[in-house]
Amino acid sequence: MSSRGPESADKEEFVNSLARGLAVIRAFGPDRPQMTLSEVAATTNLNPAVARRFLLTLVRLGYAGRDGKNFMLRPRVLELSAGYLASINIAQIAQPHLQGLRDATDDGASLTTLDGQDIIHVCHVPARRLYRLVITNGTRVVAYATAPGRVMLAHLDPESLDQFMSGVRLESRTDRTVTSPARFREMLAEVRERGYAVVIDEYESGISGIAAPVFDGTTVVGAVSCMGPGRDVLAEEFISARLPALRAAVRHISEELSRFPAFAHSVRWT
Repeated sequence: MSSRGPESADKEEFVNSLARGLAVIRAFGPDRPQMTLSEVAATTNLNPAVARRFLLTLVRLGYAGRDGKNFMLRPRVLELSAGYLASINIAQIAQPHLQGLRDATDDGASLTTLDGQDIIHVCHVPARRLYRLVITNGTRVVAYATAPGRVMLAHLDPESLDQFMSGVRLESRTDRTVTSPARFREMLAEVRERGYAVVIDEYESGISGIAAPVFDGTTVVGAVSCMGPGRDVLAEEFISARLPALRAAVRHISEELSRFPAFAHSVRWT
């Protein structure tokens, strides 16, 4: 019979390398979004050579990125929390605020997330009027020609945006769709500066949308948008009729998401 006690067995089953790898991931946060190798080693009390191996492994697996001497976490790290996040019903959080946005604007309202080249409508409240474009929970559409897609793309880090641009085809969906990569990048810079995106009749003829980002601290974790009739509508009138209610919905959803820190850090809510 073995004389090992429970404490001895626990020590044998404890995987130090896993614990140290998780410590490297946890070292990053709102106050330390980017760190050098030396800073990671100091924060985790790891030997620099050991910290370097963990960081390069995370980079190779896509959980971390590197910009010169600085390392940072990449969105893929959020997959590690997918099981926990799945237990939180985002629809219950967003639904009443999207309902209020729909009631204030008469437009369809959505909470969306960015997933590769597309956006996914995580929660949607349909407009009272009928549109040719049908959106439901889970609908996936291209990001580049939509207001929520552009507002999230506008807040990507340069490396992520370059990766997006290298894989996307800016195809004309209507005669107003922006298809020039240079102009598209300029437009994203404008969106980031003003804090919201507007797409007038670019995704589908007769449909326009406006979107604002949902922040967790300084990180964009999604977008709230509303979609209404758009052919020949004046952008200024479209914006002024919707932006106050849109910003109110974003503020309320952000406040409720802040009660679930692990959830609020996610950009994949599916």
